[in-house]
Amino acid sequence: AVVLLASEKNGAGVKTDSASVGGRISYAVTKNFKLVSELGYSQYKPEGGETAKLTKFTFAPTLSVGPDFWTRPEFRLYVTTAKWNTAAGNVTGQAAFADKTSGTSYGAQVEWWF
Repeated sequence: AVVLLASEKNGAGVKTDSASVGGRISYAVTKNFKLVSELGYSQYKPEGGETAKLTKFTFAPTLSVGPDFWTRPEFRLYVTTAKWNTAAGNVTGQAAFADKTSGTSYGAQVEWWF
């Protein structure tokens, strides 16, 4: 789980307050196969601006060298769905989502610590 509260000022003295909350759960189906999911919510409000909001959910079938939560390396296939408000703008940075306030993406990820 993660909880983040922040209040920052940029070089021009503009204050931005932000908050995020979320978490990841992992269920070991077998010794080397897990089902992993994440849920998160973030928002930030620049001084004098609108509050930007983002909610996301990810589901990831995962191959791992062991069943424990912290065991690495892991290989995941994931699908993420997200929803954001217009104040958040194009949070993806991708042209396909330029005029959207929700989207789904998918891919593969390797997590390896050393």
